[in-house]
Amino acid sequence: MTNIAFFPILLLFLLLTACASDAPTENHDTEVVLRNEALPIITNVETNFPQKEGWIIVPTDRTELNVTVEATNAETLLFWAVPTGTETWGERELIGYDTNEDDGWKLTWDITGKSVHHHVIVQALGSDGKTITDETIKITNE
Repeated sequence: MTNIAFFPILLLFLLLTACASDAPTENHDTEVVLRNEALPIITNVETNFPQKEGWIIVPTDRTELNVTVEATNAETLLFWAVPTGTETWGERELIGYDTNEDDGWKLTWDITGKSVHHHVIVQALGSDGKTITDETIKITNE
């Protein structure tokens, strides 16, 4: 009888020990991100045009869209124009990049003669060379 009662207690002890472990376990399908690595963070994205109902409204007579970004732990920022719609990532266009945080993260996109109804995706590539984060703004002409 003591052996039967011993196994549930042993199983409970093993489960509690496994759940309390702080050491990351490695898996062949996933990569472990160490807790002390700083991930890139985008805290703010702004343009030189006003926002209305979640869309940045670009007047049709304007020739430039300026995007400024506040980000930390980033080495490079990529700026993509992606047409709105379903599954349009394959139609994206790299409209610029910035590798110099010293003068601020920014982009000036020449939109002369373009009709825009896009998502501008800002991707921050981490200084560790492995991590990435992104932020999306929606732009359209009016």
